[in-house]
Amino acid sequence: MLYSQKACPVQPHHPTPPRPLHPPHGYGDDGAFHCTLTIILENRHITETMLLTAGRLSKVLQLTLAVIKPDAVAHPLMLEALHQRILDNNFVIVRCKDLVWRRQDSERFYAEHSGRFFFQRLVEFMSSGPMRAYILAREDAIRHWRELMGPTKVFRARYTSPASIRAQFGLTDTRNTTHGSDSVESAQREISFFFPDFCVEEWMEKDEPLFRSGQIHFDHQKQIHTLLAQS
Repeated sequence: MLYSQKACPVQPHHPTPPRPLHPPHGYGDDGAFHCTLTIILENRHITETMLLTAGRLSKVLQLTLAVIKPDAVAHPLMLEALHQRILDNNFVIVRCKDLVWRRQDSERFYAEHSGRFFFQRLVEFMSSGPMRAYILAREDAIRHWRELMGPTKVFRARYTSPASIRAQFGLTDTRNTTHGSDSVESAQREISFFFPDFCVEEWMEKDEPLFRSGQIHFDHQKQIHTLLAQS
């Protein structure tokens, strides 16, 4: 890949996790709940936040790509709020990294729009600064993430989905804060583009059953969910 990349930076520890600027809507609609498990190991108290999801046990998790665009990453408080919004809406963060695209990367990713009037503007914007990419997992993850983002057009989002990310944080139809895959096929293609070392098929076969059964915890240093066996 041509773009530079780095893992998500370590976030400062907060005694109380930062809350989004606007409270999430629909939280807990899949039966998920969080609990804190205190483990005593070598006289040290280690608190792990575990996601226990009774509603997921019978539903296969789906993967999707989520991108926080340069307009949001440029504002640390907004980026932190969006990261927390993802967690509050019961998504499992499988991968996360910050990266900067060159113009060539942006042109390749949006090649299907090359004949559209907004292509040059979009290409320039997406290569204008750092962005953050996620692989998210949840049952019906593609639909849930797109609903959380809201409509592409910011003014429409404010009218029809006022609680959505784009309604609350978007500036224009190009600077609309986030991107998300729109189908299973595009999710696989886009995940491969942003995370070339990640194999969707292998994760679905080996890791998905373990993630689905709740054998995970949130790694605050890496800012992703990991299997308990790997912690």
